[in-house]
Amino acid sequence: MATIVNKPLLDLVFKCATTGARPSSPMHDERPLSDIIGQPFTPFDHQTAVVRPFADESARDAAFAQELSAMLLDVMLETHAWAAARPKHESQTAVQKYEKKISEVMEVEKEQEQTRERLNNFVCSMKNALAALTGLGL
Repeated sequence: MATIVNKPLLDLVFKCATTGARPSSPMHDERPLSDIIGQPFTPFDHQTAVVRPFADESARDAAFAQELSAMLLDVMLETHAWAAARPKHESQTAVQKYEKKISEVMEVEKEQEQTRERLNNFVCSMKNALAALTGLGL
């Protein structure tokens, strides 16, 4: 099992051992050096420092990926629906446009027929009038 070394404490111990000096901190002034050396190190809490933040970040990434996938699916479905409906809408619009043009042509033909009939009636009236005036008779 690997032992985690508390570097500042180790430096303090080395300094005290080589110079015979006592540490200047009040906390260490009251305790003998053997107590300081014999004090167990606090264990490294890997769960709090590494594992839990990593797990939280992984869960957050997974939730984001799932949400992003759902949004992309919605966009794809809406785009597909739009693309599928577009030809139908365009054909309906074209049908309406062509029906309007056909109606306009039919209206023009009707007006031309009425004009032709009036012109024909006028020509017949003029022939009859000329015949009556010249005495040729019909």
